[in-house]
Amino acid sequence: MTDRKWNGARWRKFDFHAHTPASDDYGKGTDQATLKQRTPREWLLDYMRAGIDCVAVTDHNTGAWIDQLKEALEELRADGHSDYRMVYIFPGMELSVNGGIHVLAILDPSKTTSDLDVLRGAVDYQGTPGHSDGVTRKSFIEVVDAIASVGGISIPAHVDESNGLFQVTGTTLQHVLDCKEVFALELMNPTYQKPQSYIDKSLCWTEILGSDAHHPSGNVGERYPGSHFTWVKMGSPSIEGLRLALLDAPPSRFADPTRGLKILTNTRP
Repeated sequence: MTDRKWNGARWRKFDFHAHTPASDDYGKGTDQATLKQRTPREWLLDYMRAGIDCVAVTDHNTGAWIDQLKEALEELRADGHSDYRMVYIFPGMELSVNGGIHVLAILDPSKTTSDLDVLRGAVDYQGTPGHSDGVTRKSFIEVVDAIASVGGISIPAHVDESNGLFQVTGTTLQHVLDCKEVFALELMNPTYQKPQSYIDKSLCWTEILGSDAHHPSGNVGERYPGSHFTWVKMGSPSIEGLRLALLDAPPSRFADPTRGLKILTNTRP
């Protein structure tokens, strides 16, 4: 898609949910041992070739690859690789929260592996970094507050699937729906019927989509770099630019960006 610009901003192809070999289930399948050996350089080239502009690196409860990816990005630029294009890395984690909910913690591109290690300690994750074999001792609200305290954004992951927010009920869901620091969600199926409690509260959280890719390639209907993404209109990519885009987004997930709307979700076969 051709970039369109308004007042210094431009549409950016954003993958909000991406895994690297730092996640224990990356490459799951018959070729997993080989795929787990892929390098940060190779991983970045997957996203460059897919035309992705911004990617939130959200491994399971770890930010182990963030610094390595930043180094590999600079090496690709310096080498003048034929497939090089600028990709903005948003450090993050897919946190397994007490109660079984998965939350995407997305931080500013200036943040590092160390910042994510500190965040994981602050929410007291009781498990193995890179795995989802445990949960945080902190509650969902406390986890969201911890992410906000370091300037990050919390997005409940795949709310309509396993370990998603809308799979829980009762007071747990009610407390989350009242959280003012949550204003976006990852919805995998646009026709999914949201819980009545969400509707009753007249909530209209911005709906985003990420690839949740665990493989470098795939077939139609599968998830890989470039298969699922969100168009976000920002100036220079930053956590504040992203926050404003999410807060200003229209209700529709499938809007026409030529009309100047702030966010657009796309799925490509």
